[in-house]
Amino acid sequence: MNSKIGDLKIRQAILDMDAYLPPLESRDPEKHLLMDFNESPVPPQEKVIQAVSDFLSRRAHVYPAYHGFLKTLSDYTGVAENQLILSNGSDQGIEFILRCFLEHGDELVMAQPGFAMFQQVASSLGAKVAGPSFPESMEFPAEAFKQSVGPATRLLVLINPNNPTGTSISQEVIRDVLENFPNLPVLVDEAYFEFSRQTAAGLLDAFPNLIILRTFSKALALPSLRLGYVMAHPELIQQFSKIRGPFDVNAAAVVAAKVQLENPQEWRSLTRHLMDEVKPAVETFFRENQVRFHPSSANFMLVEVKDAKEAVEYLKSKGILVRLMHPPLENSFRMSLRRMPEMEQFMSIFKAFLDKRAG
Repeated sequence: MNSKIGDLKIRQAILDMDAYLPPLESRDPEKHLLMDFNESPVPPQEKVIQAVSDFLSRRAHVYPAYHGFLKTLSDYTGVAENQLILSNGSDQGIEFILRCFLEHGDELVMAQPGFAMFQQVASSLGAKVAGPSFPESMEFPAEAFKQSVGPATRLLVLINPNNPTGTSISQEVIRDVLENFPNLPVLVDEAYFEFSRQTAAGLLDAFPNLIILRTFSKALALPSLRLGYVMAHPELIQQFSKIRGPFDVNAAAVVAAKVQLENPQEWRSLTRHLMDEVKPAVETFFRENQVRFHPSSANFMLVEVKDAKEAVEYLKSKGILVRLMHPPLENSFRMSLRRMPEMEQFMSIFKAFLDKRAG
C-alpha cells in the first residue's frame, strides 16, 4: 500500500471490501420527485415536528433513556418489552445481529439480490453471503434456499418483502425454514411491514431462533432520524444489548416515533392510499403500455425496460429520480410510489419516453 497510512495494519476483510455508496448526492426534494429510495412522499405530521422541537429545547443536553418508549412499541408490535431492542436505523440492527453470530469464514444464507447492507456487514466480518438467485419470475426460491444451507452457515436471512425485487415470502415458508433449521438463527427483515401487513411476529414465542427487524424509515417517515428495532427471544435481546452502545439511539428519533405510533391515522391512511389506489393504477398503466414489472407488496416496484439507463436519465432530466439497478437486475429500475397526482405526473412523463423510443 503506497500511501501515508501504508504502515498501518488494516484488516484484510476491510481492504477487500467495496464501499457501499448509495447515490444520494444532488437529491433535492424541492427540485426532484424523489422515487429512488422508498421514502415516504410526505414529511411526518405536524405533531411530530412540534414534539421534536420541544424536546430539543428542553432535553438535548442529557443522555437518552428509552424505557418509556419500549412500552409504546410493545403495544404497537404485540410483543413484550423484553423482546425488543432499539437500533440506530435498521442498518445498526443488521450490524449487531451479524456481529453476534458471524465470524471469519462463516456464511450467511439469503436469496439474492437482497438488501446490500447484509453483504456490507458480513464482508466487514470476513464472512460470506451465499444463497440462491431469484428466478426470472422473482418468486422466492424456497427449496433452493434450504438447499443452500451448509456446514459453514451460521445465519439465515429472509427479507419480506424483499428489496429490491418486492417479493413476498409466505408465512408457511417462514415457518418451514424455522422448523427445518431450529439450531440456526433466522432473521426476517420486515422493513416494509406497514405496507405489506405481513409479519412473523406471531411465531416468536414458538421459535426462539426467530429474529425480526423493522424500521421507522419507510411508512413512518423518519429516515433522517435513524430508528429501527429488533424483536427476538429475551435471551437474544440480552446478547444484542452487549453489542449496541447504551446511547447509540437518537433520543429525538424516539420522541418522533412515539408520536407517530400514538397518532397513526395520517401515515396509515397514506400507506393504504399508496397500496390500494396508487399501485393498482400504476400497474394498469404498465400493462397497457406493455412494460414488464414485478408484483410487489411494498411501496416500490421493480420495472424492466430494454433501455433502463436511458429511461432513468430521461426521467431525471424531467425532475424525477428512480433507482437504476445493476446485474443481475440489468435493464431494470426500482421506483417508489408517491401520491396519485405525483404518480400521474410520472406516468405522463414515462409515456412520453416510451413514445419517443417507439418512434
